[in-house]
Amino acid sequence: MITGNKGEWSEIYALFKLLGDKQLFLGNKDIEKLEGLVYPIIKILRTENNGNFEYSIQDEIILVSGDEEVLKIPISDFKNKALFLLNAIKQNKERTFSVPEIEEFMQSINCISLKASSIAKTDITIVVHDQRTNQQPTLGFSIKSQLGSPSTLLNAGKTTNFIYKIKGVKLSKDEIERINLIASRSKIMDRIV
Repeated sequence: MITGNKGEWSEIYALFKLLGDKQLFLGNKDIEKLEGLVYPIIKILRTENNGNFEYSIQDEIILVSGDEEVLKIPISDFKNKALFLLNAIKQNKERTFSVPEIEEFMQSINCISLKASSIAKTDITIVVHDQRTNQQPTLGFSIKSQLGSPSTLLNAGKTTNFIYKIKGVKLSKDEIERINLIASRSKIMDRIV
């Protein structure tokens, strides 16, 4: 069973939605769609543990290819699954959850993980047709979902390390130690207050 949080499930939602829409809409800094600016999607590239896969758009069919295997899936399946998954993400109140109906579809299209590899710099890679230049650039995007908790620009981890120098405040060694020992869930905010 595949489980994930709202942000992780949103990566699969984005894949299904883009394949169902067959186009990538451009937006501004306020996440508003810019009318008239759209790229037709040629294919979406996805790396899984079991290989690299292309989801190519051909009329009303998605061709899923990897190695020698080719699957043909109607676009309407991606539209329906995207809508179903969006509702499941919005309605779920758990921190992590599974969506068995989507998991079955994911496996049928060789999509076995919710999110991109942690070494990947992008969450989704899309080949589009730029009608202005008549070229087909490969674009990488990071997916930040607003369906759950607000997304972060940095993923917190052992390699994300900031050191701050505080000026204008004299703290004793005991005070510094007491502040650094704060280990609450919101320890950074609690240490600042």
